[in-house]
Amino acid sequence: MDSLLTYNFYLALAPWFVFAGLSFLAVILMAFAKKRRGIAIAFAVLVQMFSPDPFVEKTIAMVTSEKRAIKKQQIKDGGKDKSKASIIKPENADPQ
Repeated sequence: MDSLLTYNFYLALAPWFVFAGLSFLAVILMAFAKKRRGIAIAFAVLVQMFSPDPFVEKTIAMVTSEKRAIKKQQIKDGGKDKSKASIIKPENADPQ
């Protein structure tokens, strides 16, 4: 009976232990980021790389429409000046 009570006690405290651990990690990473240490940047890049992007379809549609607009402008200019083509905004900026 005693082990069941200690198990339930630690089970009830588990979310708070996780919260305290993540808070401690955040404080350390913020201190590293203020000092411009590479570990904070590497951690941010890894989190960004492995976290899901909720707007993937919208981003893909926007990139493809921009590429089409650039390609049209390059064909229109005869492929001479590529710097102007990168400034052109697509006609359909909102893929919805």
